[in-house]
Amino acid sequence: MPDPTGCRGPQPRQHGRMPAPWQLLASEPVLQSPWLSVHRERLRTGRGHVIDPFWRTEAKSWVCVVALTPDGQAVLVEQYRRGCDRIVRELPAGDLDPAETAAACAVRELAEETGYQAVSEPIALGVLWPEPARCSAQAHGFVVRVGARPAGQELDAAEDIATVLVPWERLRGDPAACGVVHAVHHAFISKVR
Repeated sequence: MPDPTGCRGPQPRQHGRMPAPWQLLASEPVLQSPWLSVHRERLRTGRGHVIDPFWRTEAKSWVCVVALTPDGQAVLVEQYRRGCDRIVRELPAGDLDPAETAAACAVRELAEETGYQAVSEPIALGVLWPEPARCSAQAHGFVVRVGARPAGQELDAAEDIATVLVPWERLRGDPAACGVVHAVHHAFISKVR
C-alpha cells in the first residue's frame, strides 16, 4: 500500500483504523471581508460524530521570501503586527493577487516591501498550510538572490516597514534570536540549503 503521508523511507506505523474525510452537512457565511471570511459549518466526522458549530476561515494564500544578498546577508522586514501586539522581524511576504503566480508574487512583494530586486529566478521551497485545522490559506516559500543595493520601497498606505539586513548564517542558526517570531517563516528558513 502506498504511503498516504508522502513520507520517504520505511512506511510509518499506524495504529487503529485510517481516518476518513469529514462530510459537510451545512455551511453559512457569517463574516465576509477583503481580509477574511468566516463560515459556520455543520460537519459529520469520519467516525460519524456531528460537530455543530465548526468555525472555518478562508483567507488569501500568501508568499514569503528568503532573500540573500551577494555578501551573505538575509533581507528581513521589521513591522508592527497586531496579532502579537509588537514590532517583529519577518521575511518579506504578502498576499497573492488573483491570477498571479506564487513566484511572481514573491518577486513583487520583495521589491515593494524592501526595494531589493531579484537577480535570479525564485526557487520554490514548498507550500505549507499555516492553520490546516481551520483555515484555507496556504503559504508559498521561495529563496531568491538579490542585488547589492535596494531601490525605493513601494508600500501600501497601511504599511510601515523597515528593511533590516542580518547575516544569513546567524538567521539560519537561530531565527528567533534575530527577532523572527512567525513559525512559517522559521520553517522556510530551515528549508534553505
